Amino acid sequence: MSSVRGRLRFKVLSIALALILGGGVVKTSGYIAFGSKAVLVDALTSVAAALGGFIVLVTMRISLSPPDIDHPYGHERIAYGGALGVLIAYSIAAGAAIVSIGPPEPYTIDSRASITALIGTALYVAAIILARIDPVGGSVLAVFTWSEVFEGLVSAAAAYAGASLSYIIDYVGGLAILAYLLASLYRESKGLTLKISDITEKDVTIKVRKLLESRKFKVKSLRVRTIIPGRYAGDAIIIAPRGTSLEAANILVDEITEALLKENIDLVVHIDLETAEQPA
Repeated sequence: MSSVRGRLRFKVLSIALALILGGGVVKTSGYIAFGSKAVLVDALTSVAAALGGFIVLVTMRISLSPPDIDHPYGHERIAYGGALGVLIAYSIAAGAAIVSIGPPEPYTIDSRASITALIGTALYVAAIILARIDPVGGSVLAVFTWSEVFEGLVSAAAAYAGASLSYIIDYVGGLAILAYLLASLYRESKGLTLKISDITEKDVTIKVRKLLESRKFKVKSLRVRTIIPGRYAGDAIIIAPRGTSLEAANILVDEITEALLKENIDLVVHIDLETAEQPA
């Protein structure tokens, strides 16, 4: 990843975080002023979104550091710490929501709570569009921010109906938001576990194999791992075509690895010396 592109992503995510903070302030003010418990649960998740966004920015900034002796492939995978931070922040919010929503005892709701929920939701829509530019922490944040849009619409409808008809509707709306949050946490936790498990994209492996075989090499072993989406590293052991000198094979390998680097695939290729024909 180029440093210029990385800095641009950082600036865009900073704007997204500012929008998330704005949405969180509006929703929290709506609960304090107008008493909707559906908006309360929505506001708690908004605080989580802001905290998660801050963690994403911090880890992304570190991930832009150049390779060093401890991180020869670079620091990009540190960005997954941002995704983990988002999950932790929303887990805390879920726990706080369970405690805060309490038993279904009668309470008063002002219909204006629905207006604050809608304003906050509009800010989140803009934040989502920007957050999706980052394929690691930002993408997880965007998923949960999409949940904020759903939650905002539910809390707006529940608060209005709760003020017009019965507080029970507002209360059930809060429970629905909480249930959706817990389901999202489960789904995204599974997804993050898969992403950090050194999984690779099948299409990338096929592309590398086809390129090697197109130069008449026999692929003895090939391993490709995803550093972050769109950035890959791996190694291959190949057998040179019969009659090819080791020097000629090395030239071909250099051409292949340079071509792959242009596609963000850092491949180390070993030529099997036992089977490659040596020059006379």
